Amino acid sequence: MRGWIFALTALAAGGAAFVWALLRGRVLLYGDAAAHLGIARRIVDSATPGPSQLGTVWLPLPHLLMAPFVLSMELWRSGAAGAIPSLLAFALAAWLLHRLVRRAFGPGAAAWAALAFCLNPSLLYLAAVPMTETIYLAAFLGLVDQCGAFAAAEDEGARLRHAWLAGGWGLAGTLCRYDGWFVLPFALAALALRAGDARRAWSAAWRFCLLTGIGPMFWFGYNLYYFKDPLAFARGPGSARQIYLHALRHGGARYPGDHAAGVAALYFSKAVELACGHPLLILAGLGLLTWSRWRRQPVAWLLLLPFPWYVWAMWTGNVPIFVPQYWPHGYYNLRYGVQMLPAAALFSGIAVAGLARAARRVLIRGLAPGLAIGLALLAAAAYLGMLRPPGPPTYAEAVHNAPARLAMQHALAAALAARRPGERVLLYYGSYPEALAEDGIPLHDAIQESNYRLWQAALAAPQRYVAWIAAEAGTPIASRVPAAALRRYFHPVARLRVAGEPDIEVYRRNGS
Repeated sequence: MRGWIFALTALAAGGAAFVWALLRGRVLLYGDAAAHLGIARRIVDSATPGPSQLGTVWLPLPHLLMAPFVLSMELWRSGAAGAIPSLLAFALAAWLLHRLVRRAFGPGAAAWAALAFCLNPSLLYLAAVPMTETIYLAAFLGLVDQCGAFAAAEDEGARLRHAWLAGGWGLAGTLCRYDGWFVLPFALAALALRAGDARRAWSAAWRFCLLTGIGPMFWFGYNLYYFKDPLAFARGPGSARQIYLHALRHGGARYPGDHAAGVAALYFSKAVELACGHPLLILAGLGLLTWSRWRRQPVAWLLLLPFPWYVWAMWTGNVPIFVPQYWPHGYYNLRYGVQMLPAAALFSGIAVAGLARAARRVLIRGLAPGLAIGLALLAAAAYLGMLRPPGPPTYAEAVHNAPARLAMQHALAAALAARRPGERVLLYYGSYPEALAEDGIPLHDAIQESNYRLWQAALAAPQRYVAWIAAEAGTPIASRVPAAALRRYFHPVARLRVAGEPDIEVYRRNGS
């Protein structure tokens, strides 16, 4: 079967998941989904539009892909503007996975791997919403596919072409998630080890490094230019590290796995188990044991790299993962478990293909298709089991963490509903970006934290710039807007309180 069939299957399944989520208001449950859309929107519609609006922590590629679609107010409000790139990347990832498995292990293993990937309920939900997982997986699988093609190529011209393409996919990964930075030296090693001699290794290496180095160097330079620190994304006030340290200083508990590698491995393994299901992981384990007998895909080990990456990220304290089975019995970053799905799909495909061959040799020839069908039904039953309440882990995580944030978002939108066209709003946009979308307020009518100089000026003298102020507790608006200016020029119109969220005082300028 051709790879495009599985790409269409992924597109159809992901599209159905999106329609389901859209009709039930489930597209923007993730706070990160709303934030990704918000960043994309402020690139093209802001008081100060342009590259400065990319921010400092999240890498820019997903937001740039969403930016053309968020120009539509309806696509922005519904979340479809972010779901479109996510769905297209999902279909591309399924096609790439099928191609790299088919090249080395044959059509049967490739069909199994592609179906296990594109029908996984956890990944289907992520493909239907404005998240970055499927976009990164497409780049990651493209990189591994081209490393495999490089190893399989026989003439020099084809090898150099695949080295360039591997570099292109690696560049896309480095501009999508920091996982993509971690895999680069391993991918480079995979190319060098399969080059044949030192001259060919160098020829492939410099081409690969020339392209992939653009991503990190661009991000260092961007952070230096706009934030005066090339490592602002890693150690700035909005970085994961500083947020964690701030929580610790205020009495928060340490994340599970912080400087405890065994605990980190346990928690991430549980997230992988919840995302992939037991049958697929058992088959993947069998496939991994027999993989060494296959010499045609020596780069398949690259798909295992998410495991050490996330264990290391948890060990450093930069990435928390909470699973409901272990303390603190929550749902947080469970979605990272889907990063191991390509590996589980590939290695389980190897196992199924190997078992089918063994059945043909040892047992009755007609037993092989039945064995494959039986294993497929077992994996499908595990997938269907994920649809029982509370749903697939990625969906359960989104549902669990959304209620308080959505309640405050709706309350803020209701408080700003009386705003007249052209009246500007001062607010901390990163907390509830969809509040403006709910009211249909264009972002160029808001002054927010990424407007930098304009933001500083509006904090000092809001009466000169805005007609509305949403003063959220804990933000610079609450601490830096002069109380005298509020008393003289503004009057309070709403006090918003939601358990678990910071209070917000909404003010309107007198006479507006």
